[in-house]
Amino acid sequence: MARYHISFLVLFCVISLFEQGSTNPVEEPHHDAPIIGHHKALLKAKFDLTSLNGQLKNYVHRDVKEEFHEVENHTNHNTHEIEELHHEIEQLHKEVEYLKTHHVAFSAELTHPIENMVADEVVHFDKVRVNSGGSYCADTGKFVAEEEGFFYFSVTICTKKDSIVEMALHVEDHDEMIIFADAEHLELGCASNSEIVHLQKGDHVEVVKHGSDGVPPFYVHSMSTFTGFMLH
Repeated sequence: MARYHISFLVLFCVISLFEQGSTNPVEEPHHDAPIIGHHKALLKAKFDLTSLNGQLKNYVHRDVKEEFHEVENHTNHNTHEIEELHHEIEQLHKEVEYLKTHHVAFSAELTHPIENMVADEVVHFDKVRVNSGGSYCADTGKFVAEEEGFFYFSVTICTKKDSIVEMALHVEDHDEMIIFADAEHLELGCASNSEIVHLQKGDHVEVVKHGSDGVPPFYVHSMSTFTGFMLH
């Protein structure tokens, strides 16, 4: 903007000089010689000032116009960035509200021991401490995914003396992880394992006896637990 200040200052000075020349004409000297040349010089000076004045006006007008376009383009760019930020904020608000209403988490434990488990038998963790989202069913021992996402599961299995029991976290048609509890030489043996699983909507997850592996009697103590929650 400094260049405009200079341009306006020059224009002001030139116009001032021109006005002074118009209001205070130079007093013609008293002599008998012809004064035609003198009048021509005054006319030429006035013409030059008028021409310079016009050029300065055009120069200032052009620069102001260019600066206006630059400011306008910059403003449009900033407006676009602000609109993008507003859109991102709206998306974040939607995600927060979604998480508030779609929080999935459960924690359940076994209140009675299970003796002589058979292969693929499902453990029904009957005491439900937390069941946000209602995805775990104590009657079936199954967790059912209400939507696609990543889920964290943790299982703790305890067994009594002289028993070695091998359990599995079963997802749909396969075993996702193994829990190996060994109390062959202990009064009580416990084992824990955890896993992050990618589930599709409708997939079911449960804790089952892993085949016939282990040392009978296959005994699951009442201290056993099953926990899970949705990550994303």
